[in-house]
Amino acid sequence: MKSNSLHDLLGILSNICENLDLSYLNPRIKHFRYFQFTFFGLMVKANSLLELMVFRAEFLKESMPEFENTHNKLITLQKRMQKAYSFIHSNNMIEGKAQIIECSKEYQNIFEDMQKTD
Repeated sequence: MKSNSLHDLLGILSNICENLDLSYLNPRIKHFRYFQFTFFGLMVKANSLLELMVFRAEFLKESMPEFENTHNKLITLQKRMQKAYSFIHSNNMIEGKAQIIECSKEYQNIFEDMQKTD
């Protein structure tokens, strides 16, 4: 369930990043702060879901060795998401945008692998 939620949330974030015009990322426009706050909130939620999945995968790898690879991939993704989170937090939206798109694509592969093991 959490993996589906994270998949959907990363898909939404990726779609926003891919379809957003760079002029909307200008901090001088009127609604930039509201957009940044909302986008930052979505990032925080995605980060917390990913942290929960890493925690659960840690226990699963103890009983099912096939989850070792998935666990390692989730940890790598978590580091990349934290990097994107820091870019967004420091108002570097362009770099954060590129990092989120990469994370979404990477999670798509992890999600497909998890679906195969179920």
